[in-house]
Amino acid sequence: MYTGREIKTGIVLSFSWPTILFFFLYSIVLCTINYWSPFAIGIPFVPIGLIGTAVAFYVGFKNNSSYERLWEARRIWGGIVNASRTWATYSLTYIKTTEKIAGLTQEELHKKLLHSQLAYINAVRIQLRQKSVWNNVHTTAHAVVNENAAQENSHLEDTLKVFLPEDELKYFLSKKNPAAHILKSQAALLDNIYRNNGLSELFLMQMMGIVQEFFNQQGAAERIKNFPFPRQYAYFSKVFVWLFILILPFGLINEFAKLGPNMTWMAVPGYMVIAWVFNTMEVVGDTSENPFENAINDIPMTAICRTIEIDLREMLDETAIPPAIVPVNNILM
Repeated sequence: MYTGREIKTGIVLSFSWPTILFFFLYSIVLCTINYWSPFAIGIPFVPIGLIGTAVAFYVGFKNNSSYERLWEARRIWGGIVNASRTWATYSLTYIKTTEKIAGLTQEELHKKLLHSQLAYINAVRIQLRQKSVWNNVHTTAHAVVNENAAQENSHLEDTLKVFLPEDELKYFLSKKNPAAHILKSQAALLDNIYRNNGLSELFLMQMMGIVQEFFNQQGAAERIKNFPFPRQYAYFSKVFVWLFILILPFGLINEFAKLGPNMTWMAVPGYMVIAWVFNTMEVVGDTSENPFENAINDIPMTAICRTIEIDLREMLDETAIPPAIVPVNNILM
């Protein structure tokens, strides 16, 4: 997630300069042809303006839909944060026992439930960060975070072994969806605690409701992850934008020619500005389609997971608490 108040010019130019150069050369060639050719190549601007209006509406629809996917993803992780804090509070408050359950004391049960929760959210994070076949990782939205990406490329096993015992870790890693099985083990442990009188039935139902909430949030995130933005909208949006960009200079040449024969060269800067605006609107929509792909505009799941980890470890009164994730070059992972 980009955290700066304003996007740096270098970032904008990093994805804009090839198209800006193309716009400049394309318009220069057409203006030169128009200047030296005995036949004017300009066409009336009215049909081009109608196309531009239609394209603007279409791109606006695409960008609104992309933003809805991004914002829903952020709401999902906000729900995971709240549910994790509730889970920790319920675990520490409701589970009371003077005898060992599953070979664990009360304090060990508390630690296991909270550490398993930390394993769960990190498993969800890493699973969502797996690359989709339809995601283009060679865009500027990905390239600008490469220097930060090392912390994101950790193997699932390396992350989970901090929170889970070795035997459980091997079992979870043998499954296709480790996060779901970690959560299932949480529910099984709650049932064991309840059957050994460490948890009342009322409190058990409340905590199982939190388990259900985690499954709901994970499923919602997986829906966004596994169902791409409809390609008919994404593909034809780009086609229509470039169709408008390619025919636009013909209309501008005709309009500036009305001001005088030498004024046709003013079509070059005018075209570059208009074409850049439409192309940028298209790019903005593209960078919001897949909010879990570790790009510049994506959900900062690493920072969110670290926030949850700090909260839960402090609830356990642990001392070895990792620092919060901070933005690097205005990018929060």
